[in-house]
Amino acid sequence: MRFLFFVPVLLFAAEDAGRIMKPVDHASLRADQVEILATAPDAVLEVDGRKIDSQRPFPNVLQARPKLGNGLHTAAIVWSGGRKEIRFFVGPNAPPDYKVFHEHPPGGNTECTQCHELTRRGRFHFQGGCFGCHPRETFANVHTHTPEVLTECGICHNAHGSKVRDQLLYGKETACKQCHN
Repeated sequence: MRFLFFVPVLLFAAEDAGRIMKPVDHASLRADQVEILATAPDAVLEVDGRKIDSQRPFPNVLQARPKLGNGLHTAAIVWSGGRKEIRFFVGPNAPPDYKVFHEHPPGGNTECTQCHELTRRGRFHFQGGCFGCHPRETFANVHTHTPEVLTECGICHNAHGSKVRDQLLYGKETACKQCHN
């Protein structure tokens, strides 16, 4: 019985091993804004089915700034036992279901280590420093709950950018339903 209980957990962990954090699926980008940021163990990045050169600024983190022509593109992160992909549009006149990607922080000149750190085990993780840039005093003006209740900004926001206002993962009505029925 125990073996059956652990099988779904292992499958979920393997499926969740890779992510493309930037851009998001169905984003519309300017040609000078294309940056792909992804994470997975021993992975490679592909654009439109071809492996692309990428940097590895931290363990299991891949970053690339490919020069792409206008039009629809597919980005994928591929690792042993897994693959995740997104579609995005580059240039003007995006299809109606592709929304403008709002990079966070604006300009993209922030170093990864401003928000992330390496653990002693060599893992790269978020240090929880949103209030290093965003004033705690204005939090209540735009949030229903206090910072003590909303301890994980990533439940509702994508710190790398979004195609929804305020770097939300989804619209406000859907965001609230993540915790409230």
